Amino acid sequence: MKILLTNDDGIQATGIRSLAKRLSRSHEVTIFAPESNRSGVSHSITWLTPVRIRETNTIENVSSFCTSGTPADCVIAATTIMGINSFDLVVSGINHGQNLGVDIRYSGTLSAALEARIQGIPAIAISIVSEENADFVAAADFSENFVREYNWNKLPRHTVLNVNVPAIPRDKIRGISCTRPGGLIKRRWFEKKVNEWGEEEFWMQKEILHDSHDEDLDFVNVNKGFISVSPIDFFGSCDADFKFTLEEDLRRFSSHWLNNSNAGDYLAGIAEGKT
Repeated sequence: MKILLTNDDGIQATGIRSLAKRLSRSHEVTIFAPESNRSGVSHSITWLTPVRIRETNTIENVSSFCTSGTPADCVIAATTIMGINSFDLVVSGINHGQNLGVDIRYSGTLSAALEARIQGIPAIAISIVSEENADFVAAADFSENFVREYNWNKLPRHTVLNVNVPAIPRDKIRGISCTRPGGLIKRRWFEKKVNEWGEEEFWMQKEILHDSHDEDLDFVNVNKGFISVSPIDFFGSCDADFKFTLEEDLRRFSSHWLNNSNAGDYLAGIAEGKT
């Protein structure tokens, strides 16, 4: 496949490098990513000022471009320069930090995937639930296998997949769950500090709250050691028939991937109606 790789952590982030290395083994990969960290910008786009787009040194021997814009801008830049029909799939991540519950409203990682879907390209956003000392091995391994083996023609027109991988070793992952975002919210406020020049500054603070612990929620499953896969529709709904199909595909993929079996052959059989 021809894959566009992007993120919101910036073109030098470890997560996007790990994906570039793994995905380029089997696919033609192109990177368009922000020149610096753009975490938390949601689906903002740049339209009052120009966006700089420049080719950079290759990342993991992958053709690479960076922009001064947002993650959504990066997808628009890629389809503008390379052509809207140049990509079979957009992969956003691996984000260093969770995108669970209310995080999907702030996430530049998820928004890049949603922008790709607006452009008509199937897309997946991938995050690792770790704020420090992240180990990307399990997330990269899942991404490489799932991207290759999933039948992307099944993805509904307005839907992307939002994946969160717990920050645990691969052999400790209990399975893969089809989930929905919810239950996790964040109360935010500004804390005043005084800098070294005596000037007042205000820094964002947060408190994580939970108003539900339903079994199908994304954060509940991640906390139990499962990879969470949530179908996200940019109109706020999700096709019930697709969710049922996705649940079945994830269950079958999980049983083979976690046992180091050939998930590729199995999912190929699913796509062809043989299993």
